[in-house]
Amino acid sequence: MNIYDFDNTIYNGDSCRDLVLFGLKKYPNFTIKSLIKAKKLNEDYKNNKIPFERVKEELLSFIFKINNYPKFINEFVNTHIKKIKPWYIARKSENDIIVSASYDLWIKKFAKILGIKHVIATKVDSKGKIIGKNCKREEKVKRLKSEYKNCVFETSYSDSESDIPILEIAKKAFVVEGNKIYIYNKSYKFKNKK
Repeated sequence: MNIYDFDNTIYNGDSCRDLVLFGLKKYPNFTIKSLIKAKKLNEDYKNNKIPFERVKEELLSFIFKINNYPKFINEFVNTHIKKIKPWYIARKSENDIIVSASYDLWIKKFAKILGIKHVIATKVDSKGKIIGKNCKREEKVKRLKSEYKNCVFETSYSDSESDIPILEIAKKAFVVEGNKIYIYNKSYKFKNKK
């Protein structure tokens, strides 16, 4: 199977940031309130008072204040599917797994349009609470190994240094910078450190 990070890897940009911008256009009041609260909580996170999940929940809490938020998510995905990178469209296969820190709420919808059945992303309930942990760094590997036991990971793709754990579990690993793809090795200097 082939592992792909989503944001800035197969998607041109950060889907979470794009969703917030989309929210600012469609529901500015809800979105601005969420941004203000998240900014305050970010200070507590920096001071190790709260986990990152709380900041993320607050940042995206505006979604769950929208009466028909599934419709909002569908509209976002339909207007942003064009941001999937052409190189990925050309090589995608049924053995692909998208692994993302973004919410499964929209990542699964992108995957469905792309015909990708396998998705691991940050899980969230209908009220916007994260179930478990933010799907980032080692958490991605834990979830992969839990959901795909005894699976051989042929290739892995990411743009980020935080994804070294998923790059290192594949037979071949690649770093994506924009539309350029480089072979990963331990001495690789990532442009994206997050």
